[in-house]
This record gives sequence, C-alpha cells and structure tokens, in this order.
Amino acid sequence: MKKVLLILGLLIFSFSFVYAEFTKDGLTLTGYIKNEAALGTKVHQMQKFKDIVGISGEYKFNENIAFFASFKYWYDHVYSWYGKYDSAQYYMQHIQRNDWLRDCYLDIISGPWFLRLGKQQVAWGQADGIAILDRLNPVDLTEFWLPDAVDLRIPLWMMNINYSPKVNSNLQLLIIPDFEQSTAAPPNAPFAFRSYKLFMDFKQRWESNAWIGGFPPPFLRGDVYTNIYYPAKKFNNSKIGLQWKDRFLGWDYTLNYLYGYDYLARTYNDGNIIGPGGIIHPNYGRKFKLVQMAGGSLNHTFTQEGLLEGITLRSDAAVYLDEPTYYGDPARGSASGVVRWNNIFWLVGLDRNFFTKWTVSFQFAQYILAHETPGIAGHPEYKPLNSYTYGAQDRCENIFSLKIMTKFYNERIKPEVLWSFTDDNQGRVSPKISYEISDHLMATLGWDYFYGNEKDSNGQFRKSNQVYLFLKYSF
Repeated sequence: MKKVLLILGLLIFSFSFVYAEFTKDGLTLTGYIKNEAALGTKVHQMQKFKDIVGISGEYKFNENIAFFASFKYWYDHVYSWYGKYDSAQYYMQHIQRNDWLRDCYLDIISGPWFLRLGKQQVAWGQADGIAILDRLNPVDLTEFWLPDAVDLRIPLWMMNINYSPKVNSNLQLLIIPDFEQSTAAPPNAPFAFRSYKLFMDFKQRWESNAWIGGFPPPFLRGDVYTNIYYPAKKFNNSKIGLQWKDRFLGWDYTLNYLYGYDYLARTYNDGNIIGPGGIIHPNYGRKFKLVQMAGGSLNHTFTQEGLLEGITLRSDAAVYLDEPTYYGDPARGSASGVVRWNNIFWLVGLDRNFFTKWTVSFQFAQYILAHETPGIAGHPEYKPLNSYTYGAQDRCENIFSLKIMTKFYNERIKPEVLWSFTDDNQGRVSPKISYEISDHLMATLGWDYFYGNEKDSNGQFRKSNQVYLFLKYSF
C-alpha cells in the first residue's frame, strides 16, 4: 500500500513539474487520478477498490507532425482484503507486464495522406456495448463489458495508413504485426466466465482423483495438460484491415474487411496422453485461428419535416468467415469440439433527442449461426455453445438495448440508464448518475443488475450485481 501511494505521489509530482515547464512549448499534458469502488449486493463484500492514475501527452513538432503517448497504472486493493480472491490475485491486483503503456504513436499529415504509426486502438463500429465491426483490437473482459469501450480495447502496435481522395471519403489500410490475446477474469474473480470456471473445476477434480462418471478409475488419473499456441511472431502473420468510407445522398457508409488471427483462443481436445503405469493425462490446446470479416456500416440523420425528423439511424453488419464455434452438451456444460462456421452479426440503432436535454437510443441486433445445427459430429445431443458459459447458443440470438440520457443543473448532473437484454429473458440493467462537482472533480454513482439463467451471458453474473461509486480528479 505504501509503495503504491509513493508511486502515485511521484507520478503526480513529476506531472505537475513537467506541465508547468513545457505546456507552452508545443507539449500538452493532461492526467487524472481515479478511484473505482464497487460493493456486491449479493455477496455483501467489496468487489473492487481500484486506484488508477493516467497521464497523456501530445507534442506537436509542427502543424503536420505530432507525437502522442498515454500511460495508465492501477492497483486493486480488494485482492489483498479477501482470501477468496487469492487465486485471482496475480492477474487482477495490478497491471500486467507493459500494459501501463496505453498509446504511443506518431501522426503525420501530408496533403490527402494521414499516417498514424505506433501503439493505438482503432474503432470501426457504431454499436453500444456490442462488438460487430470492432474486431481490430483485442478486448479486456476482466469486468465483462461494463467499462467504457476505450478501456475495453487493448492497444496494439500497427500502421494506420489513410488516404482521402475527396471530401467526406477515406481509404484506410491497417497493418497490425502485433498480437495480444483478449483477456478474461480468472476463476474466483467477480466476473469470471462460467465456461472458464467449469473447465478449471473439471481439471481440479480430475487431478485430485475425485470420482467423475465412473471412468477411468481414480488411481489412473494424472495431470491435465493445457498448452497455449500463439501465432508465430513474423510479419507474414500480420492482421490486415481495409476500410472505405464515403457519403452518398446524405448517407455515410463504410465497407470493411479484416483478415488475421482471432484474438480469442479456443480450447481443443488434443487427445489423452498415457503415462507410465497407464496414468491418463487429458491433453488440451488453446489455439488461435485465422478468420475473415467482411461488413459495413450506415449512418444518417433525418432533417426533413415529418415523423423521422431528428432521428439518427445507424447500422453495423458483418459476416465472420470460418469463425470457430464451440459445440457440445449444454446440459453438462461441456464443450466437445470446435466447428468453423460462417456466422452473421448485424445491428440497427435509432437515436433521438427530445426536449433538447433528453436522448433516447434503441438498438436491435441479431447474431446468426449460418449453419444448421442438428447432429453435430454425429451426436444429436450436441448443440452450439455460448463461449462465455458453455450453455446452449440459439441459432438466432435477438439482442435489444435501450439507453436514456439527460442532463440538467447547467449540464453538471447527467443521469443515464442502460437496459440490455435478449429474448431469452436474460439481461442487464445499469442506471447511473454523474455529477461534475467542479471543473476537475467528477463523481459517478451507479448500479449493475444482472438477471437470467446462469447458462446465459448476463445471467451467469447474477451473484455479481453491484453498486459502485467512481471519483475522478482530472488535471
């Protein structure tokens, strides 16, 4: 604790000194200190008490060349307070490896060309809380999809090359030689996925020789081997993204294509290994597969008088070619294998302002498994599985969301409520209110309420419902 406070103090002192000395010489620095505290309403214990410090700086060499970097460090005290979090402490208590460096890139503008070279994140999609076109960066799901998108994305080193041949148009080429896997919370963390917990439970019971289904006998059970196979670090394995953006008759549209290794590894059964004395060692491999995505987006605001006046329509759509999809027995919560299907994800959203200060946003999306499902691998009981939970995945999943926002008291108080749900009677309700106490201090009070069956994406977190208070001081 003392070490953390010392580091924070040194960072703040250093920032204040640098800011005072160099703000007027082409260097602009900003920063913040934030505390995120969350109390579980089911477990009646703190689920998060995270101290965060962030610093960003931009240096303009001239009007056409600029360098930007941002740094972020955090420490979550909860993983020192409760013994039940001990197994998750290593990954969840503090920032990992060099993840403290969020952005580090150089911007170069030359006529119709714009280059951004370095560590960065790129957003293609327009969807709230759903990643349809946003597959360029891996994501940090240690707190599910609760954080803001800018905090969910994991920045990567890449070449971001843009060419604008005419007004309102842009051709973007992304070359991403860097690779990081998407991350998830380990078992015993508040937002650990059910699928991960089921697999770890199986591993522990097997290795402890607990009786599982009668075969094999306990004395023949050895260690469960798990290996992760990352793509080889060579330029030929770079992820490639291509986007064309333009406007036609008042409609903004994009055409998108992405090719490269998926950031989410799937677990494959590589067969059993028989050791000395007939000891059986199940052998599993975590592998990343090459996938393709083709899609596009639309955006238009209706300005003519009539029923549609003032409505903004937005839409994202994508087909994922050869997307790895789990199958197995959802009744047992067990994945038996992976198939490669061409799946479709699309969304339409409507946004409308009312009485100046009220904004209503509605979304409808469908995730469609493009193949018939009966009798996968010759087993009629096998079905496509939700990768978060190993529960049954509907061939067509209907997803809805409704967001209502307003602001008052000179825009210093901003209430908001988000309701996200599916047609399976599972979802999440997240009301919150932000209060700008001063020009530098912001407080946010909110509630995340999950409901549904434990085999559903949101329902699995029914015991992780929480109220939270965030305090952020910007400087």
